[in-house]
Amino acid sequence: MIQTLNSFWNQLESIFNFRWENELFLYLLPLPLLLLLVRYLLRRKSKSKLALSFAKPLKQNKLIRLLSFIPDTILSLCLVCLILSAADPYQIVYHQRIQQEGVEIVLAIDLSSSMLNKDVRPSRIEVAKKTAKNFIKARKYDNIALIAFAGAPYLASPLTQDTTFLLQSIDRLQSDLIPEEGTALGDALGMSINQVRDEPNPKKINILISDGNNTAGNLDPLTSAALAKTFGIKVYTIAVGSLMPSLDPVDETTLRQIAAKSNGRFYRATDQTTLQAIFKEIDTLEKSRKLIIREEEHVSSAFAFLMGACALFFMNLVLKLTWIENMLED
Repeated sequence: MIQTLNSFWNQLESIFNFRWENELFLYLLPLPLLLLLVRYLLRRKSKSKLALSFAKPLKQNKLIRLLSFIPDTILSLCLVCLILSAADPYQIVYHQRIQQEGVEIVLAIDLSSSMLNKDVRPSRIEVAKKTAKNFIKARKYDNIALIAFAGAPYLASPLTQDTTFLLQSIDRLQSDLIPEEGTALGDALGMSINQVRDEPNPKKINILISDGNNTAGNLDPLTSAALAKTFGIKVYTIAVGSLMPSLDPVDETTLRQIAAKSNGRFYRATDQTTLQAIFKEIDTLEKSRKLIIREEEHVSSAFAFLMGACALFFMNLVLKLTWIENMLED
């Protein structure tokens, strides 16, 4: 009961911060005072009087006089609590949470034999794989798909946020994974588009890492780039290879055209440091969105006032059923 009363008083202290579901009940708050007044007038009218004469004036104990108001006060408070409970008071509690909304990303890595060239140490393909892994580790809130391609595309991983699986999938990428020779840029880009085209997230990008032009496949790279633009997918193309003369020279032309056609960007990575800087720039350009969601909760206090009314009712009942009220009235 003590705990209930403490809760009741805490609610009563903050009564001016309440909002009310049923405000009309608040017009009944003067009712307890009105009932007390009527009861006082009726009791005074019906009370018998006896005139006595004393040699000295009889001093009335003020404390006992004050205590005599306790039963009526408790009853009045009980009625007030019932009225407040019926008015259904509530407080608004505001909650705020931060939701990270990621980017839909497709990584497409060229596994053709030319990517084994060691003009970028230890090799073009190994540098691409290592840098892609570091990029994935930094993207905690994104769905990422992984596509490998040579003369044909291969889906190494569908869209997922499972970083461990993505890293393992990259480790499994080897130049002999795809038997078809060549570089099917158009087909690889087409498969990349299919992974994210139906996703509701408006932020979709494709990162295409290769060293050459389109030499295989059925889809024209520029047609695929136009489709990417139609679906709102930006394509970042990265040409990997040294600027020095090589048996496997880097062909930038097609990669530049793909990036321009899809409103993306073209980059040239001549070594591991350059490639890391390119991925860092893409990471900056395509940041995950941080959404601040505010919610309000209506916390009702009607039950606390109802419990307070019950506690006061039982206190009044105890006074009625014992000698205490008779003592106070006397």
